[in-house]
Amino acid sequence: MKHLLISLSALIATSALAQTNARLTDDNGNNVVRATNLNVTPTADRTVVSLDVVLDSLRVPSNRYRAFTPILVSADSTKVTRLKTLIVSGRVQDIIFERDGIDDAYRQNYVKVRRDNGELQTFNYTDAVVSEPWHQDATVKLEADLCGCGDLLKNKLYTLAKLEKPDPWKLIELANQEPDTYKPMRELHGSAYITFVVDRWEMKPDYMNNRRELRKITDTLDIMVADPNITVNTIKIHGWASPESPYNHNHMLATNRAKSLTEWLRQNYQLPASAFAPAEATPENWIGLREAIEQMTFGELQHKDEVYDIVRNLLLQDSITIARTADATEARMKARYPQDYMYLLKNIYPGLRRSDYEITFNIKQFNTIEECLQIYRTKPHQLSRHELWQVAQTMPMFSDDYNRVMQTALNFYPDDESVNVNLANVALSQHDILKAETLLQHAGTGAAAQNARAVIAIVKGNYDLARRLLDSARQQGLDVSRNLRAIEILDNK
Repeated sequence: MKHLLISLSALIATSALAQTNARLTDDNGNNVVRATNLNVTPTADRTVVSLDVVLDSLRVPSNRYRAFTPILVSADSTKVTRLKTLIVSGRVQDIIFERDGIDDAYRQNYVKVRRDNGELQTFNYTDAVVSEPWHQDATVKLEADLCGCGDLLKNKLYTLAKLEKPDPWKLIELANQEPDTYKPMRELHGSAYITFVVDRWEMKPDYMNNRRELRKITDTLDIMVADPNITVNTIKIHGWASPESPYNHNHMLATNRAKSLTEWLRQNYQLPASAFAPAEATPENWIGLREAIEQMTFGELQHKDEVYDIVRNLLLQDSITIARTADATEARMKARYPQDYMYLLKNIYPGLRRSDYEITFNIKQFNTIEECLQIYRTKPHQLSRHELWQVAQTMPMFSDDYNRVMQTALNFYPDDESVNVNLANVALSQHDILKAETLLQHAGTGAAAQNARAVIAIVKGNYDLARRLLDSARQQGLDVSRNLRAIEILDNK
């Protein structure tokens, strides 16, 4: 199964903040250093801070030093985490440090570099500290010892950036599922209420309302045979008679009437002989009678429950028993409830005499994207799931046009798992969790569907569930590393 991984942000967001450019000045407004490319990455156990300290403007006397210490300060200013100090020393001071050690204020945690005054010089700073939940929305400051005296009370504080908690929507990755290329045969079903002369089965197109009823079939067939993209495979007629008259007689009538309609269609359409399936028939439409009684009121049928029980009990039998007892059942209903029977005979029985039709057909495969695009603009219902997928791939991901194609695919293939998971991803791109969850009910348990469910769990903060779902997707061959990384960033306990 092919999958297409989709990130909602252009790059993997591994940090709470990136690309700052802060200038530090002394009391006279002179540039001291610049802090650039700040990245803060909170993980489950460590918070990693990196930045570039540009020393180009910094002048350090040979026998002095300057110290710079990144600090994380909580949003309410009650908590502070100090990172290691960057000590920038002059030539002589560097020798002194080697001999006597660093000042007490910084000796516990520091890194040292010698300044070459007048030269371009950048120090790539990185440190990691034990992670705290409040680090995710802390303020990053840089404490500067510009006198090189080790007196923390005299140090200046510069704010570099205010962090924000990572946005899970920018961390996650969706996975679309490419539908298979199989284009199944299609079916069309309907019913026509053809009227035949009493006790006859000859097809009379102009009798009663037959012309109107026949158009239900012929309008469809006319469109199909005129479309070069469509091949009609089979036309099958199934006739139904009402329970009136003897069962065997009805069997003969229903069968011959279905054959008569089939033959009329054969004569009017130049299709291969194999396209006309043998006619079928159900002698008496007790099923339709039961359904009609279910919808009726006691005002229409005084003994509705009793009549319904008679019909239902007959239908509980096997087909052989129904054939043997149908006439006796109708006679019992007629004798016990004559007024109700006459109402059914007049108002319900005519609608039970119908001809069901089933047309199966194939639509050609469209082999080029140009063909698919053309058909999408004119007859989108002729495209397969995969052909609609191909059309969508020509459009910007999650654009209005792309989303419209995915919705079209669902309209035509509502039960297809790949179609449901792909439209669920559209919903997730719009942060519509409720719609995505509804679609995923019909998406199966494939890798892409499990990944989408994991994304929902990540956004909701249910990381244990998300891990289980991602493990299922991974075992099916999907790369879930980005979403596991998202959990690592967000699940900062």
